[in-house]
Amino acid sequence: MKRKKSSSGGASLDSLLDTMTNVVGILVIMLTVTQLGVGEAVERIKGAVTEEAMEESQKEVKELNAKLDLEKEQLEMIKKLTEQKDNVNIEEQQALAEKLKKELEKLKEIRVDIEKLKKSIAERDKQVQTIEKSIVTKEKELADIKAKLAKTPDPGPTPNAKIVNLPNPRDAPKGAKPVDYICRHGRILRVDIPLLQQLAYQAIAQSRMVTAPEQAVDCDKLEKLFENKNVGNRDWRIKLKAVGGVPYLNLELREGRGDTAERLSKSTSLFRQEIRKINPQLFYLNFRVWADSYDTYLVARSYADQRDLMAGWTALDPNSDFRVPLGGNLKLTCEGYKPPPSQPKAPEPDLPPPTKRDLPGSKID
Repeated sequence: MKRKKSSSGGASLDSLLDTMTNVVGILVIMLTVTQLGVGEAVERIKGAVTEEAMEESQKEVKELNAKLDLEKEQLEMIKKLTEQKDNVNIEEQQALAEKLKKELEKLKEIRVDIEKLKKSIAERDKQVQTIEKSIVTKEKELADIKAKLAKTPDPGPTPNAKIVNLPNPRDAPKGAKPVDYICRHGRILRVDIPLLQQLAYQAIAQSRMVTAPEQAVDCDKLEKLFENKNVGNRDWRIKLKAVGGVPYLNLELREGRGDTAERLSKSTSLFRQEIRKINPQLFYLNFRVWADSYDTYLVARSYADQRDLMAGWTALDPNSDFRVPLGGNLKLTCEGYKPPPSQPKAPEPDLPPPTKRDLPGSKID
């Protein structure tokens, strides 16, 4: 009988089929021989009448049954293998083999340095131990601190504690006017800005730099004038600086003027005398506070609160100057200077007094 050649290019399974067929034939022959032997054994058993012969016959029957069962299992296995032979897909087997080869190659490429890994694990263990020891130490320190705190009596409020209200700017009541105070160099002093602006204009008029209303004044000459001349009053020294082409008055507190925090505790202090005369319905206090005078401001503010005076305050940089606008309509020739908008004619044609627009804003906290 001619066998049909396999259509696939894989290995032939004909040899396997031949082998299985031979095995099946041998097993069939053995089964036939065994059955003949069983028949003979039965005949011998029939001829024997003794109990011993019956027991031996039963043993032989059991052995033969066991052999038959084994042979049946082998026949079933061979039958299954024979049935599976026709269902084997050579291409799938080859694809599976290639896949297994590739995975094997990847496994070969993976190299693990066992010694390096062991060292890394040992270092991590040391770090963990160090951290655990540190945690135990910190827990002990914390427990000691808690124990000490539990034994420490409550000291109560600090005698020298100070309460500072942060600025919360809002508009002052309509119609209320500000009274300006400066807290600097550990002192507090009232400042009349319009008055100081008027004094600055008087110094310019006395210098005869302006001989006609339309004449412009050079900023550098103005700065030198206020630097060389003692302009101001007994509380304030006035200097002039042009910043960005705009002239400003730098107000410097004269030495020894104003009330200190210690002096404010006395009813005869200048600040306390002044606020007694201020009507809370018409005026409010406007504090400008430098960093070196917070204590003085807090004492002054407490006395103002006792008088029910509204107040606002502004914190200023320690290195900043106390600077206010020059005001008025003076014409200048400063670099970058832009003249102010036209204003109504002032009482003095050559040097008009400061206008309302030059006064500070109206804010309280």
